[in-house]
Amino acid sequence: MEQLKLVAEARLATGSGPSRRLRADNKIPAVMYGHGSDPVLITLDRLRFRAALNAAGPNAIITLEVGGKNHLTIVKDMQRDSIANRVTHVDFMLVSLDERLVVDVPVRLVGEAALAGREGAVVQQQLMSLHVESPAGVIPPAIDVDVESLSLENSIRVSDLALPEGMVSLLDSDTLVVIAQRSRAAVAAEQLDSDGEPTEADEDDDVADDDED
Repeated sequence: MEQLKLVAEARLATGSGPSRRLRADNKIPAVMYGHGSDPVLITLDRLRFRAALNAAGPNAIITLEVGGKNHLTIVKDMQRDSIANRVTHVDFMLVSLDERLVVDVPVRLVGEAALAGREGAVVQQQLMSLHVESPAGVIPPAIDVDVESLSLENSIRVSDLALPEGMVSLLDSDTLVVIAQRSRAAVAAEQLDSDGEPTEADEDDDVADDDED
């Protein structure tokens, strides 16, 4: 589990005017709350926050240093500008490392699907993220799925995933994660013989169609 540290500044001013001025100064207004404490208004450096998320993913534990004190948090919500797609506000939730959270973890395919390739099949990812319950301290940036054993007869399901200790999937164990599927080119090739001519079965179909006419 990635753990990062960001320095945040406490802020008092609220409202659209002060928030616009912060964003113009390349800062992000944010709030930190949870564990029964009063919400704390804070300000983040935009570039450092973006770098942290790019490095560790959306479920990273982030230590926020506010006024010399450290707070373990996780990003609970982010608001974005619909035009520029820039983060305009962040909600941080206070957590402990053993606290169980419900989150969506990205699914990342790794390895080479050589067996599926030999079968003329292509890889089709069916599940982009896994809905899980997990201790905060073990949530990875992504769940890696090795596609080396993938074939037309061997799909990968949720039950096949290797999850960190303490993490449980909230999806049905039979849910498909990734499958091998014949490409159009492979299917078309099977309909031709080695000389590139229609197969006997195809010719019979043509004759049958003529008879029907």
